[in-house]
Amino acid sequence: MTPPTTRGAPSRSHRAWTPGATLALLALAACASPPEPLAEMAVAEAAVSRASSQATQEAAAPSLRVATDKLALARSASAAGEQDKARRLAEQAALDAQVAELQAQRVRSLRAAQESEDAARALREEINRKTVR
Repeated sequence: MTPPTTRGAPSRSHRAWTPGATLALLALAACASPPEPLAEMAVAEAAVSRASSQATQEAAAPSLRVATDKLALARSASAAGEQDKARRLAEQAALDAQVAELQAQRVRSLRAAQESEDAARALREEINRKTVR
């Protein structure tokens, strides 16, 4: 006679299958690599391209160089299968490109402000000359 089984208790074959299935799933998970950072790379490419204007190259060359270097490192990491590193470097490259653009914009704004001050000074001097006569 077979011993009675309790309802819901795993059968002997089910217990033997569970460790094997667990090991197989763990092996598959270990082999899985993260997907390529296509979106992050595209954003970084666009940001570096947009920041690579002549004005930015003149006003914020060091920051732009950092962005282009990180983008190159991201490409290399992606090609080497280091997708997490590539993603991180691509995100940093996009941010560095934005920093370069903002630095260049700051320089342009300072120049425009100086030109406005110079024009205002010239107008004041002209007004003073005409009223003194």
